[in-house]
Amino acid sequence: MHTHTPPRRHGHGTDHRDYRLLFVLTLPLFLSAAIVARVLPARWRPWPPSDQSTRSIFAEARAAAGAYLPYAMMG
Repeated sequence: MHTHTPPRRHGHGTDHRDYRLLFVLTLPLFLSAAIVARVLPARWRPWPPSDQSTRSIFAEARAAAGAYLPYAMMG
């Protein structure tokens, strides 16, 4: 027997929840990229250097996730 599930509502709350879930799931990826970027020469880094070069690795990972994840939420 097939049960009917109601369609998912797309509102501000679900978009925010989806973004947070994606952020939490991809943060380890961005964290590992930030760690690798610290040991690479500046010209090989995956993203351009920022003005805040004294940020922690965690701050760099959060900034990278915040910069790239909105594009994943488009469309």
